[in-house]
Amino acid sequence: MAAAEDSPHLLIVEDEEALAKSMARILKSRGLEADTAFSGAEARQRLAANEYEVVVLDVRLPDESGYGLLGELRALRPDIAVVMISGVDDPELGKAAVEHGAHGYFVKPIGSTELYLAVYNAIHRRNLELEYRANVHRLETMVSERAAQMATAAHIQEGMLPASPLITDNFDVAAHFTPAREISGDFYDWYLPDENRIALTLGDVMGKGLPAAMMMATVRAALRASAQVEDLEQSVRLAARIMEAPLEVNEAFVTVFHALFDLASGDVHYIDAGHGHARILRGSTGQENLSLRGAPIGMFPEQEFAIGWANLKPGDTLLVFSDGLLDLRPDMGIKDVLLPADVRRAETAEDLVALLTAGARSRELPDDVTVLALRRKWNPKAGSPLPPVGQGEG
Repeated sequence: MAAAEDSPHLLIVEDEEALAKSMARILKSRGLEADTAFSGAEARQRLAANEYEVVVLDVRLPDESGYGLLGELRALRPDIAVVMISGVDDPELGKAAVEHGAHGYFVKPIGSTELYLAVYNAIHRRNLELEYRANVHRLETMVSERAAQMATAAHIQEGMLPASPLITDNFDVAAHFTPAREISGDFYDWYLPDENRIALTLGDVMGKGLPAAMMMATVRAALRASAQVEDLEQSVRLAARIMEAPLEVNEAFVTVFHALFDLASGDVHYIDAGHGHARILRGSTGQENLSLRGAPIGMFPEQEFAIGWANLKPGDTLLVFSDGLLDLRPDMGIKDVLLPADVRRAETAEDLVALLTAGARSRELPDDVTVLALRRKWNPKAGSPLPPVGQGEG
């Protein structure tokens, strides 16, 4: 018997001394050591001096009710299994004993085999309960540690994103980022490789959690090599080469929209690697979808990435967003339909982004919501006319 090998220690609390000693002898013959107590007071002394796995407890004791001691044990010593015995065959007493936490209820006289099985089952149930509690504690600890790791990673991830908005004389750029979980697969980035250009990126790693965050950081670092138009394809190819192994292991891929904007000419050269959500808002009266699109990073080995071109006139806005915005704004899924008038009339890129993502932080969404917008301004020094907002609308 497994219980005997573990040498469980028992306490028999029974006011009939002869019966208590008889039960102790029966259990000892089965390899179970048992002490005896003939009153509630003596039982408390035994419990204070020894560790017991099981207590066999009479319902009626000379100095108190066994139910009182049962309640005390369940409150203060929940690791002890309690088997109640009684000389009264009353189902209500048995029901009350079980409801108060007893592992069993038996009517005296109790046979030797019945006593042994009652104790054995109590020990077995106690061991299962202890194992369950240990597993729950271990899982709670793991969850707590994981939550702390995720919170740290989320803080680091958010710190990697550039502060929004960025406002200059020639353009303003703004972004919104709401992760669906602690760690997001979305990311955005912008930086100025020189005084004449700004590079922008919006990507989505197909996956969540720490692997997605690490892949995001790697792709972001590789794409920051784009300083000239001819660097666009090389930097995306570099990101694809670096990410080939981790993407294959995680069965993932990365969609990316990566662009270089020339501040003087308004030219936008871009690579759309499977992203597909990029538009140019022409003032407040029209829009144009950037249709040149290739496969995501990690989809095909040694894939090539074509460079597209568009031009932003003063007052135009380049808008890029992730799939998550379609859950928040289903109307954005119809590419040929103009954005709502209040969005198109927004005074700044920051206002435009705020209008598109209203309510994102207060809703539970299935995917990350990331939006990036760059608006070209009218620069009086360059003599470029800026059409008034709303001109030409009926």
